[in-house]
Amino acid sequence: MTARHDAPRPDPPQPGAPQSGVPQSGAPQSGAPQSGAPQSGAPRPGAPRPGAPDGVRSHVRSDRDAVWHEVLPLWNAAGGRADEHGDVAFYLRLVAGAARPVVELGVGYGRVARWTRPDYGVDESVQMLRSCADRAPGMTLVDARLQDYALAEPAALSYAPQNLLSLLGSPDEVMDALAGVRRNTRPGGKFAFDVAVPDWSRIRSRLDRQLAHGQVGPLLLSYRAELVGIDPGGQQGSLLMHHVVERLDPAGAVCARIQYPPVPVDYFTPRRWGEMLARAGWQVQECWGGLCGEPLTARSRQQVWLVHR
Repeated sequence: MTARHDAPRPDPPQPGAPQSGVPQSGAPQSGAPQSGAPQSGAPRPGAPRPGAPDGVRSHVRSDRDAVWHEVLPLWNAAGGRADEHGDVAFYLRLVAGAARPVVELGVGYGRVARWTRPDYGVDESVQMLRSCADRAPGMTLVDARLQDYALAEPAALSYAPQNLLSLLGSPDEVMDALAGVRRNTRPGGKFAFDVAVPDWSRIRSRLDRQLAHGQVGPLLLSYRAELVGIDPGGQQGSLLMHHVVERLDPAGAVCARIQYPPVPVDYFTPRRWGEMLARAGWQVQECWGGLCGEPLTARSRQQVWLVHR
């Protein structure tokens, strides 16, 4: 069934616009305010995060799904911007010129979909889909992995924002997802996604340190990157990201801490992505070095692909 498009459409954000409406459902103790602006005095993103004092109430989450419905909204909100990387504006332009149906992969809590209004939203997190139904009504939501989902009708355009394809668990899972998207795309249909370009020296310099990402209200988010391995040619590598959310008391002292299961992150160079896409049967239409159409160069920190079946 094709989704309805009768829900009111908000005005599209401009890159760098402040974020509002940070989802509170599932956030640790629901302490984040509605505004996602970083708090004054918050640790600088990327700065070393000192360990919390002994005696702090600590809880270890065992459910990996909690990373997505609790940590991801905080991660985005802590940046203080709804469109931190310009992805909303990019995908909004792409959807505006596309035929239907349009599909967002990894739709999450609807951060992008509330602006782009796709016909389908695919995600394997039931709790995220519940949040998405409230935040971006009017589309058909599909509870499935990218490797296994099946649409009632093939897509004219599918897109996967915010580094999604690097977060699937392993290179084999990425290949299975590329095949799954192609199965659900009609002949001539398109697929767009953005992922990071690996900077191995920068990645190595930040390993095994607890680094602050940002603060939203009394909640402080930090992370530690653990290296799994980099292939000898430097074409791909894998990390485990360990996230911690701490609650601060009114005096700014840590009073509670939640540790989350590690998230695998796979990085691929543009060369390796090109090989993988070809192996999955996709034809490359464009590859940019940014979401504003910048050319891909050796200095690019981002790679944005538009491919077709």
